[in-house]
Amino acid sequence: MSVFLLTSATHAPGVTTLAVALAAHATHSTLLIDANREPDQSTLAGYLRGTDPDGRDFGALLQAYRERRPLESVLNSLVLPMSERCGFLPGFAHPGMVSLFTPVWPELGAVLEADSRTVLVDAGRISTAGLPTPLISACSAVAVVTRTALPDLAALRLYLPQVLEAAGQERVGLVLVGPGRPYNGSEIRRQFEVPILAEIAWQPDEAAVYSAGAAPGRRHLASRYLRDVGDLARVLAERDTDRQSLIGVRR
Repeated sequence: MSVFLLTSATHAPGVTTLAVALAAHATHSTLLIDANREPDQSTLAGYLRGTDPDGRDFGALLQAYRERRPLESVLNSLVLPMSERCGFLPGFAHPGMVSLFTPVWPELGAVLEADSRTVLVDAGRISTAGLPTPLISACSAVAVVTRTALPDLAALRLYLPQVLEAAGQERVGLVLVGPGRPYNGSEIRRQFEVPILAEIAWQPDEAAVYSAGAAPGRRHLASRYLRDVGDLARVLAERDTDRQSLIGVRR
């Protein structure tokens, strides 16, 4: 159906937190995938409060690939329930798995692109190796998440060109976490010449619901943070509609 990839240049701007929030409040069937190649299992430990995946992770995908079993035949059996409409596929259980997974990315990308659900890919940091090309090929949009302080923007300037080259200008946009701390969206857009998909309010207590499994407060559902997450979800859906309308059109 639709694949959206979330990533960041460096530091910890809230890629996983944002991906979990989008998934938790999805209005239709959604699959969240932890594809972070610097594994930390933060979703299992945080939002899912220490859930044991019991072998349901990227290691099982790697094993299926080695046994020449089609990934689409095992994918759903590895998905953990996350909310009423969303499932979660845990990522790497050990850093040593990451390099071994290299030949699996193309088949996984094809499986995700053909999936009937909306797929959210938490790709973690871009890193010096860039992002897995098959995942970029499958996605409708790449959301590069960044805070607005100078160290974050300096790192963004280093790594953003890799994403633009791999995905194309038309599929890449920025998500600003904490706009105005200190730079605002118009300043950042002018410097990077990349669209701003959304601006996410700096509300650490609200974000902690998704990053650390904190109990939501009484006014959480009405928070600015969740309104901004909803705005991002709508923008991504519009991006997907625009891309789907061009499929099959000669350019």
